[in-house]
Amino acid sequence: MEDKLRYQYFAEINMAFTPEAPINSSDLFAGRRRERDKVMNTVFQRGAHAVLFGERGVGKTSLANTIFDFLVVVGKSDYAMARVTCSGRMNFEAIWKIIFRQLAIQYEDRETTLDAWLDTSPHAENVRETISILSNPSIIVIDEIDQISDRETQKALADTVKTLSDNSVNTTLIMVGVADSLDQLIKDHASIDRALVQVRMPRMSKNELLEIVDKGLAKCGLTVDSVVRERLADYSQGLPSYTHLLAREAALSAVKEDRTIISLQDLDRAVREAVNSQLGTHLTAYMDAVSAPRGINFKPVLLACALAKKDEKGFFYATNVTQPLQAITGKPYKIPAFARHLKDFSEKRGPILEQEGRKYRFRKPLMEPYVILRGLADGLIKEEQLTRPSATSSEPEQLSLLSVSSTRASIK
Repeated sequence: MEDKLRYQYFAEINMAFTPEAPINSSDLFAGRRRERDKVMNTVFQRGAHAVLFGERGVGKTSLANTIFDFLVVVGKSDYAMARVTCSGRMNFEAIWKIIFRQLAIQYEDRETTLDAWLDTSPHAENVRETISILSNPSIIVIDEIDQISDRETQKALADTVKTLSDNSVNTTLIMVGVADSLDQLIKDHASIDRALVQVRMPRMSKNELLEIVDKGLAKCGLTVDSVVRERLADYSQGLPSYTHLLAREAALSAVKEDRTIISLQDLDRAVREAVNSQLGTHLTAYMDAVSAPRGINFKPVLLACALAKKDEKGFFYATNVTQPLQAITGKPYKIPAFARHLKDFSEKRGPILEQEGRKYRFRKPLMEPYVILRGLADGLIKEEQLTRPSATSSEPEQLSLLSVSSTRASIK
């Protein structure tokens, strides 16, 4: 393969698979038909606004980013659009200044942005009046609302939802965050509940993840072995950024070997590349969690936590850890044997887990598939030990371990 062609493939692969950034084009957006339909219906309902909520890494921002593209596809290109990503330091005025700099009108024979019309220290009614200047309908995406720490800003945002809805302003707010941020928003104004369409974003089903693989590879002009295709989705644990990452690294591996068919060898290289370099920030957190004096082995317990059966919010109980831990180590364990490990993971090892009553979950959902990939790369588990989630199910399914198939040193 000539360098020119190889570099063309590199460019196409990196444009098709973007683990570091949300999708911003409808032609690369995959899955989420139910959630997308709910948001699109909300846009067409005057006075209604949408809240996308779910774990980090499930694709909420990608869905919000591509709504305008889907409107263009159906012939609704007259919408004005603006977006802001919130941070802990932003107050209500800063959020709307950023938004209104992206929205413009013709005034006295020149174009002017709406931030010039916003009062200093604005309140919800000022925002409503400013938005009403627009002649076209608009969509405003407010991302990372869970990062807003100022209580007055949270309350003012709830007030804005209420007044926009009550006055039937022809704009749609699409707010993106985690479940706790939704609870806070509604608590500040119980009456806005009727104006909010709540769109829960669960982890993606295997079929949706396979769609990511298929769409991306079609853009690149590459093909993939059927077994590899399945595993790219399985290893992702419902989180699309991992599908993007593994598919990209596997595709790059094939092209570097002058091949256009992605093989199991390329997948193995992709896993190692992912855990050793592409996910460096996760590596630091992982090592903080599992490094210990000789004789105390935290790795298999953390891997068992990643493979434990979880509820829709990512929580698991200690009893859910026993079966995967037995499969990893080849020895039966009762909860007292690893209870201290769970306590340490939740209090001082990172902490990498968070505890709520008797339940645990990974503080960062993206750590969960990383720990599984690390277990594969380090030989703690073998591929053949893993179950195969069904591609026909419309609901997310988790990787798990089949049964005891190897014997390893016990955890002291």
